[in-house]
Amino acid sequence: MVLRPFKMRRRYLAICAALALTGLSAGAIAQAYPTKPVRLILTNPPGGTVDTLARVLADELTRALGQPFVIENRPGANGALGGELVATSPPDGHTILFGPPGPIALNRLLYQKMPYDPATVFAPVSWVANAPLLLVAHPAVPVQSVAELIEYVRSRPGQVAYASQGNGSSGHLAMELLSSMAGISMIHIPYRGSAPALTDLIGGRVQFMFDNTTSSLPQVARGALKALAVAERERLKAAPNIPTVQESGLRDFEATPWFGVVTRAGTPRESIDRLSAAIAQAVNRPEVQARFAPLGVELRGTTPAAFAAHIASELVKWERIVKLSGAKLD
Repeated sequence: MVLRPFKMRRRYLAICAALALTGLSAGAIAQAYPTKPVRLILTNPPGGTVDTLARVLADELTRALGQPFVIENRPGANGALGGELVATSPPDGHTILFGPPGPIALNRLLYQKMPYDPATVFAPVSWVANAPLLLVAHPAVPVQSVAELIEYVRSRPGQVAYASQGNGSSGHLAMELLSSMAGISMIHIPYRGSAPALTDLIGGRVQFMFDNTTSSLPQVARGALKALAVAERERLKAAPNIPTVQESGLRDFEATPWFGVVTRAGTPRESIDRLSAAIAQAVNRPEVQARFAPLGVELRGTTPAAFAAHIASELVKWERIVKLSGAKLD
């Protein structure tokens, strides 16, 4: 069949229009995200480090992306309850998880059976922050250092209790690591988050706790708790007078919890990249950095690939710690 010139031109224009429409549609999909309010699932109760960070992040993302980021606190089972909400959500980026290592990665090391596998159901979006752990004690406990804590516990077998944010939490694993390295044993009292654990520690119902600096440093500043050590390799710029656990003789001790954002695997790459870029822009704002720097929190915004690599390296490190401590969850 021979096409006349005007028919060839008409077909050519039709093809170009179709290609242009396809390109615009793909771009429109990427730019449209989010198209409705985003559920920001937290695995911790209100009042702790995760909640504090998340509320600032939600406000920033709401302004940047034009849709409300609505926080839902879903604590329980070391984050597995909140994690399952995201694991079973539609893969469209409108349900995201902001949490600590447990529900994002480490629960697979602690539970024999889980309703979901973090390695396959989640798509990493961004590593958001590191919040160092601070070893704190009730003011009435007669110890001033990690070395004195060890001797105090040894002289009171079965009598000393420590709090944590929950079974399998960073605070739990850090204290189990310390106990294992020091050859001591304490009673573990798990709570559903940092806020209720701190309340009981301040009230004297437990003696010690590893807690994030975001929530514990203010309590130290007002005299409600006393700081013994930080779980970092180096002293914190925000609190240079507090020694590290390593300085007390437990060589190579380090336990740094982190927080990040994941969504359901299968979410369009364009949506993930847009959310990741918005997070990076939010946490790098000078106002946000200035708010958390005095608490020792290191904010960062990474690419999804960089966060995925960090998760992989953390699994290797914490698997050794979990085996060393013997921590397991049913």
